[in-house]
Amino acid sequence: MTTLRLLLVEDSPLDAELTLSALERGGYHALAHVVDNEADFANRLDAAMLDDRLDLILADFVLPSFSGTEALSIARARAPDVPFIFVSGVLGEEHAVDMLKRGATDYVLKQRLTRLPAVVARALNERATRLERIRIERTLHETETHFRLLVDALRDYAVMTLDAQGCVRTWNAASERILGYTAAEVIGQSAKIFFSREDIEAGAFERELDEARRLGSSADDRWLWRKDGQSFFAAGTTTAIRNDGSQTQGADTLLGFSKIIRDATQERVAADALRLAKEQAETANRAKDHFLAVLSHELRTPLTPILAAVRLIEMKGPLPDGVNSTLDVIRRNVELEARLIDDLLDLTSIARGKLSLNFRSVSLDEVLGSALDMSVSDIHAKGLHLSTAFDVDGTRISGDAARLQQIIWNLVRNAVKFTASGGRIEIRVFKPDPKSVSVVVSDTGIGINAEALPRIFSAFEQADDSISKGFGGLGLGLAIASTLAQKHGGTLSAHSDGRGHGARFTLTLPVLDDVSATASPERGPDAEPNPLQSLRVLLVEDNAYTSSAMADLLEALGHNVSVADTVHRAVLLAADHPFDLLISDIGLPDGSGLDVMREWARLQRGVPGLAVTGYGMDEDVRRCREAGFADHLTKPVNMDRLEAALRAIARQVATQQTGGLP
Repeated sequence: MTTLRLLLVEDSPLDAELTLSALERGGYHALAHVVDNEADFANRLDAAMLDDRLDLILADFVLPSFSGTEALSIARARAPDVPFIFVSGVLGEEHAVDMLKRGATDYVLKQRLTRLPAVVARALNERATRLERIRIERTLHETETHFRLLVDALRDYAVMTLDAQGCVRTWNAASERILGYTAAEVIGQSAKIFFSREDIEAGAFERELDEARRLGSSADDRWLWRKDGQSFFAAGTTTAIRNDGSQTQGADTLLGFSKIIRDATQERVAADALRLAKEQAETANRAKDHFLAVLSHELRTPLTPILAAVRLIEMKGPLPDGVNSTLDVIRRNVELEARLIDDLLDLTSIARGKLSLNFRSVSLDEVLGSALDMSVSDIHAKGLHLSTAFDVDGTRISGDAARLQQIIWNLVRNAVKFTASGGRIEIRVFKPDPKSVSVVVSDTGIGINAEALPRIFSAFEQADDSISKGFGGLGLGLAIASTLAQKHGGTLSAHSDGRGHGARFTLTLPVLDDVSATASPERGPDAEPNPLQSLRVLLVEDNAYTSSAMADLLEALGHNVSVADTVHRAVLLAADHPFDLLISDIGLPDGSGLDVMREWARLQRGVPGLAVTGYGMDEDVRRCREAGFADHLTKPVNMDRLEAALRAIARQVATQQTGGLP
């Protein structure tokens, strides 16, 4: 049973009862107010509408003091959505049609009250449908209004809709502010009017729509043009708008596009400035690298003929008293100058993260021996007493042998430098625990103040100004040694009881276990006696002094030397004569020693090449290796290392000539 809130206009109690009975038989429980005059009808109607508690109005057509026509007028004015049905015994068809035109919902003759429940049901259904449609339309209107207000409130985003051909259909307030056009000026215009002439000719707008059509959306950042002719960089997104295909029972169809644009000029300018600054910084870094490489080459090159000449003089037999000591002074100072250059380049590589290490299994004994060999002449020259205590033998560590030797040599050189003649230097090696080894270098030198200890490993730092004035140096050795220790997974620490009490430096490194130590041992120096094999050497060097000194030295060592001072001359000689070895500078007037090595590999297959050059940065070493050089010797050339390389190559040549027999 459906409850029905009813206002019944009827002057006959019997007819009212029959009407309500007909509704009840039709399934309606009527909560009815019966009125028979205009005042009561109006009051009841107003009260019901205030509470929204009225479902239906039924009215007789003829009443003694009040007509159905008047009731209909009042009802349509005050309750337009409430169904109004005439229930009358005298309503002719002509009047019925007239009442329907005036707004009546339907009519039922009293002689046919059985039709009333069906008519009421239809009226109530129509009302419910109509109210739902009104509710939906109101909600849609509110949503559209809210969306429009929201879009207009987006001050930084131009939001527009386009039809399927790309013409503007809607235009928010920010669009006018950003692009300068009023809605009247752009509605119906193609959105390509914002594009530059070049983009229009290139079909950029059409490609943007096509991508959105195919992929759903298209992000397109480009320079657009305002109405006043000013350009701005727009970050934009174009999105395809489609229906869901449910009403057409087919594939969805393209309705148009939404296009959102944001003025990103400031971000673009900042990004361009950042990119330009980065490019300028990279250019500056490349220029700095080139400058350092050239500076290194120019500083090193004059030192090589000096060392070569010293070695040549020593080889020519007994020398007058005092000459050997003079030659030692020359050699030590040249080596010191080269060390300062190396320190500056190492510090630059460390600062830029370009210091490369070649890790392998290294014998600590051999590293210590090499470092002491480099320092022994300086120790003897100052009359220092050296004592060693190597409590461990055969210890192997993972590292770069040359860099580890550099650390220890720096520590020993430091001790020699700051210890007065007749002082003592002690080198001790021990294992503080099973997984590490420590090398301690102690001296009885000038010591270090407590306030200077925290900065002793900082670049360009020395204990005080008197140190640099009295002993020289740039304050780089310990900074580089500390960084190298860290890169080997170790530590370097310093201790001193103060000025005049000496100093102690401790290098601690992780050791390899027995399995690791035996898996890839480093090959020690060949114990074979030096062969007497004479080599045919092509020396490529454009500096006349270096070329002359190096050629004289090589010939004094028993080798046959041909000299070229250009890439062109070197290639001609390599094409016409067999050689056993190439020794080449890198910087040449008509090219590079790398060019020589590449041609050499083609013309003299299997014959090794040594790079002897003033370019000594890690990147230079890498390029030489990649070009095919077997080794890279940095000027000024360490003569012992050069002679060791020559002996090794001479052994190879001798082995090849004897078919591999000893």
